[in-house]
Amino acid sequence: MSFDLIIKGGTVVGGGRAAVRDVLVRGGRIAAVRRPAAGATAARVIDARGLLVLPGVIDAHAHFRLKLGPGRYTSDDFTSGSAAAVCGGTTTFIDYTGQGPGESPLKGLLARVKEAEGRCYADFSFHCMLTGWEKIKDPAGQMAAAVRAGAPTFKMFTAYGARGLMAGDAALSAALKAAARLGALICVHAENGPVIDLLAETYAGRGISSLPLSRPPFTETEPVGRVAALAAAAGAPVYFVHLSAGGSAGIIAAARKAGLKVLGETCPQYLALDESRFRGRDGYLYSCCPPIRTREDNAALWRALKNGSLKVLATDNCTFTRAQKGVWGGDVRRLPMGLPGAQTLLAAAYTYGVKAGKISLGKLVEVLCENPARIMGLAAKGFIKPGFDADFAILDPRACVKADWRKLRHNTDFSPWQGRKLYGFPKYTVLRGEVVAEAGELTAKRTFGGRFLRRCLPRII
Repeated sequence: MSFDLIIKGGTVVGGGRAAVRDVLVRGGRIAAVRRPAAGATAARVIDARGLLVLPGVIDAHAHFRLKLGPGRYTSDDFTSGSAAAVCGGTTTFIDYTGQGPGESPLKGLLARVKEAEGRCYADFSFHCMLTGWEKIKDPAGQMAAAVRAGAPTFKMFTAYGARGLMAGDAALSAALKAAARLGALICVHAENGPVIDLLAETYAGRGISSLPLSRPPFTETEPVGRVAALAAAAGAPVYFVHLSAGGSAGIIAAARKAGLKVLGETCPQYLALDESRFRGRDGYLYSCCPPIRTREDNAALWRALKNGSLKVLATDNCTFTRAQKGVWGGDVRRLPMGLPGAQTLLAAAYTYGVKAGKISLGKLVEVLCENPARIMGLAAKGFIKPGFDADFAILDPRACVKADWRKLRHNTDFSPWQGRKLYGFPKYTVLRGEVVAEAGELTAKRTFGGRFLRRCLPRII
């Protein structure tokens, strides 16, 4: 019997298990996963003996071509960002719509799909921004329209009032109730905006040290607890993005133990970087919000991933160049917040998680592939099973690469992982049966096979 692709003799990881298997692919889908055997032929055969075969990584939180103002964008567009993603083993990413406060989420979704189509190496989808709730005409109806269009997840903020993004408790409560009726999911950026604004004024003029001073851990843990309570009252699930503080993980663990449908995500920068990064000459380059915190927070977040309190590991990729970061002029209130991370997601997680003994290989696949697929409604992604999309990250667990921004695909001139020895960069990245990247290089530049994915309703786990 003939196939399009056979991945022979690799250690296939999924469902908490790892076993040597052949994976047979036809028509972009997995046709069979079986014990190694002779007899089948294929247009291409990958000898995966000694290699790990993982599902393609799903980055549930990315920002490419994020609009900053008139004619101003982050430095990674959909092409450079998705190139970095596939070269790092990510085959699907979920970005965000960009419509203004009070504008239609569906209109924002259609506009972003148009921006991305024909420009992506990876498959993609979008969370809908849900800002200016009080200004949206029939907001619940607008949410329903977006769900029908394949975008069942919505983002709200408890910060950035000056930009019109911050939602009050009444808006959050109403949105959570609407989401519960629809089977949709509200994703929340949990930072106490008014307190941060006050502290930013108080500590202005202290350089990069103003960042952790103006965003101490309680500015995250307070809204996590408050919004979790609002969700409980609404009978709705809630998903917290980019959690940085060990205390936030503790609140989520307690909420889940009490039976609440509370989900949390963290990012590699909060697991493996700490506030000592701010002390160097280039400390401002490590700015993100929430900020990177202490080693104790790092350790607490690893424990939360290991024990299942936190369900997803994503990037919050938001790329700037040195020149863009440099506009801050010593005033943290003007400092662009965000880090490049699409290409290093799998490698950083494998190096500082699996290699360091903090999580198992099975848990890595769970938080990078399986849980994002379930929670975000990606029906054919995240698992190496017959009938699923033939998306894979195939890596040599012994291979080490010294991180260097010059060799990464991001459109920037620095990396937060610069000079670090990282394991887990893929030898092959496969999207729907096609090898799209090999050894950190695109196999077919300007060939954009990424598709927009309409998602089904989230599965709350």
